[in-house]
Amino acid sequence: MTKKIFVITLISTSTSFFSQVGINTTTPHPSSVLDVTSDTKGLLIPRLTTTAVNDLSTAANEGLIVFDKDKKTFFGWDGTKWQNLGYEEINTVPTATNVTITGNYSTGSLLTGNYMFSDAQSNPDDASTFIWKRADNGSGTNTMIIPSATTQNYTLVAADQGKYLQFCVTPGSSVGASPGSIKCSPWGGSVIANQAPTASSVNITGNTAIGQILTGTYTYSDAEGNAQGASTFRWTHSDDSSGTNESNISGANSTTYTITAGDAGKYIKFYVTPVASTGTTTGSETGSPFKGPIITLNSGTIFTQGFETGETANYTTSGFSTSSLNFTSGNTAASGDAPASSPLFSTGARGYGYSNPTTGTVTSTYVEFNTIDASSYTNNITLSFDVAAFSIGSTGNGMESADLVSVEISTDGGSNYATKLTLLGGNAGSGSNTRWAFSGTGTGTNDFASSNLNVTSPSTSSTSGITLTGAQAITKLSVTGIPNSSQLRVRIGLRNNASSELWVIDNVKLQAQ
Repeated sequence: MTKKIFVITLISTSTSFFSQVGINTTTPHPSSVLDVTSDTKGLLIPRLTTTAVNDLSTAANEGLIVFDKDKKTFFGWDGTKWQNLGYEEINTVPTATNVTITGNYSTGSLLTGNYMFSDAQSNPDDASTFIWKRADNGSGTNTMIIPSATTQNYTLVAADQGKYLQFCVTPGSSVGASPGSIKCSPWGGSVIANQAPTASSVNITGNTAIGQILTGTYTYSDAEGNAQGASTFRWTHSDDSSGTNESNISGANSTTYTITAGDAGKYIKFYVTPVASTGTTTGSETGSPFKGPIITLNSGTIFTQGFETGETANYTTSGFSTSSLNFTSGNTAASGDAPASSPLFSTGARGYGYSNPTTGTVTSTYVEFNTIDASSYTNNITLSFDVAAFSIGSTGNGMESADLVSVEISTDGGSNYATKLTLLGGNAGSGSNTRWAFSGTGTGTNDFASSNLNVTSPSTSSTSGITLTGAQAITKLSVTGIPNSSQLRVRIGLRNNASSELWVIDNVKLQAQ
């Protein structure tokens, strides 16, 4: 016990006397308070987790050193916060490469400076600066910085005409080391005067017949990308396709023109003068080829079909039950049919009838007329035909609202049909099993430009087995205003659901008005 007290006393006395401590050395360095000497081992200071380091912040004294074993680095307390005392990579400045200019080198055009920003530490490109330079040639003679041109975009002005331009970028970032070195694009130019707009591919579309509408088409272009302004147009007519006696058509100053009788036999031409909204505004007038000669469209009958013996069949049948379509002739029976003793045709000696042998829900069967080229006819064609409904072998049957006759038009040769008029059985009331003879005077009509129109008898009777007469019996159906398509095709759809029900059509006409 005495020995231990002596050693402690000796150390205390020595420390107090020399004010230095040496470990593994008897001669600590004069500048040190503690000198630890070893050629084989190191100094191991307290190793804390990041949580423990943070918890120590409230008690740490300035100069305290710890090792954060989560972050693998040394930290020292500077009195207010922990400072990283470990190795830290030196931050490098960003760089700019691939510096170029895109755009049209003409006054009024917008040039854009392009570059690729790189930063080894992935710092953002949010502090780069730009300048634009102007010179006399591509070698940079008499280079000057353009005042106020400090963004990536620059609009060429009159002072740039005949000059060369250069874009320069100094890459910069709000984070880390910045800025980098300035980099410039090659010289671009020389700058030319603003170019006028052009019109190309000038042409005329439409049917060259009196009453038809022609449309002038063209492609507008502007080297500087200036938008089209109020371009001007004119139409002319001449005696031939060489332009003999060509003259302006009064009042024809839009992109469309309706051919008049005065153009008969003439050739039409469309002209456009392109106008830009900015820059050099007016370009050169450009014309289409001559289109013609202008013809007079025909009117009158295009075809008729009366289903008579020996008459050429300009139709085919399709749909649900084509075998149920048959020629009809003679009269209905004096008794047992309704209407009784009535012709089964409207003109001549035959009609064309449809009587479905099945019951229940069915689809239409069609009488489809051949495709015709109607382009030489007026643009106002009417399809019309007669229709009647009968109860055969029964006086109590007839047509209900599910039984119908439809009129369908195609202007593309039958690829697509549009239903324009539908005659429904029944009546405007709750009546059913309606029937009528061709002697009725009621009509149903619709215009091609309109959506499908459903028509039915105006009779308001609520009974079943009604024989309609006069205006209550719709016997004439028509669709007007059909266009003069070169691929015109029409069809009539027929539908009923009992073998005793008979639709009969007759006197089909396609006429140009």
